[in-house]
Amino acid sequence: MKTAAAYIRVSDERQEEFSPGSQLKLIREYCKKNNIELPDELIFCDEGISAKTAEKRKSFNDMIALAKLKDKPFDLILVWKFSRFARNQEESIVYKSLLRRNGVDVVSISEPLSDNPFGGLIERIIEWMDEYYLIRLGDEVRRGMTERATRGLPNSAPPYGYRMVNGAYEIDEDEAETVRRIFVMFAEGEKIRRIAEILGAEKIKNRHGNPIDNRGIEYILNNPAYVGYLRWNPHGRSASARSFNNPDDILKKGSHTPIIDEELYKRVQELLRHREKAKQKYMRIDENQVSHPLKGLVKCSACGSTLTYNRRTNGLQCHKYAKGICDRSHYVSLPKLEKMLIDALKESASSLSFKIDGRNEKEQSTDYDKLIKRQELKLERAREAYQEGADSLAEYKTAKKKILERIEEYRREQSRALTAADNVDMNEYADTVLNAVRMLEDETLSPELKNQILKTLLQKIVYVKEEGRIELYFNI
Repeated sequence: MKTAAAYIRVSDERQEEFSPGSQLKLIREYCKKNNIELPDELIFCDEGISAKTAEKRKSFNDMIALAKLKDKPFDLILVWKFSRFARNQEESIVYKSLLRRNGVDVVSISEPLSDNPFGGLIERIIEWMDEYYLIRLGDEVRRGMTERATRGLPNSAPPYGYRMVNGAYEIDEDEAETVRRIFVMFAEGEKIRRIAEILGAEKIKNRHGNPIDNRGIEYILNNPAYVGYLRWNPHGRSASARSFNNPDDILKKGSHTPIIDEELYKRVQELLRHREKAKQKYMRIDENQVSHPLKGLVKCSACGSTLTYNRRTNGLQCHKYAKGICDRSHYVSLPKLEKMLIDALKESASSLSFKIDGRNEKEQSTDYDKLIKRQELKLERAREAYQEGADSLAEYKTAKKKILERIEEYRREQSRALTAADNVDMNEYADTVLNAVRMLEDETLSPELKNQILKTLLQKIVYVKEEGRIELYFNI
């Protein structure tokens, strides 16, 4: 008698005809008719999850992991339809090929396939139709959402300040009061970062339980929902997530009650336009577009986040402080910090004092004793499997050979690591640091090369603004 696993999936709880119970009932009937065993522990179900990709389907991935075991617990995977297994044809082919290599077939109880050469072709056609259905479904959904947007109906979860009641936005008074305060504070001249600081000090959180940072405040100030309008982009969120004046946006009067009056909203929009013009002139450029020797290395001593570059001031500032989350400024000019770094490197080399980040050291160190013990346990299990007749003598010999080779490899690596640790010459390392200093002081070298030199030498640089010093953590 063959043993099967059942995979059940519904992408929308409103699809009653595809309910998990209905699918399982049909699969059990199929097993009874075809003399197939279906243990309860081999029933896998993903509810409310799309089959476009397998990445987020936990039960599916658990099932595949079991199927890949040497002693797999089932011979078949039964699904109501192939579309329950996957709607992406490329992904479906990959997983089915992987399963077949381990002797596991995927069977659709409602789409029987013949064993002749046409069976595989029919299966591919079914997979293509499932993927085509998904593409068409996306188009239909987009058309429906566009129609709703043109009628002033909501297409998304309500913004901060509202809650969804019977498909419509209803004011959440606690959150709405925060929204009003944000608009009033900005209209009265408060900076966005300062507003974030005030809300952070009062422990006011967003829907995800995080502080409302400057990006969140900027989004609130630019959202027409608070004055009674709904904005939606038919090309998706990525097309307009941070663009508040996208020409493709659909903007219609909604049926919900406004939180902000139009006069205040217009005043705020005018201030935002002036701010945007100033921002274009003195815009803080993306750290990824900047080359300087300290890029990605300098950390805030208060919150641990990276200090990022500001083109207007030629300095670095705590990333989270700039977002209004960290409450302590760590601004420092780049030339000043570079000089502090050179002096600190020279001092470390002369005193042979090199600080190592204990957390990083622990993460990078390898516990070879633990790895060897694991292999010894595997060897014991392989011996038991042979003694109980689960494995043949040839299988036991092969497994034993591989495990012993791995143990020997770990022991050699352990010996090399211990020897390397014993042979660290601090004077030699000090010479390496001084050579790096000479290269950093060489004005002909590019900022990118200097940054690579520093990242080879250092794990991080912590800037302690209150004490006017830096801490260097070395890669030793």
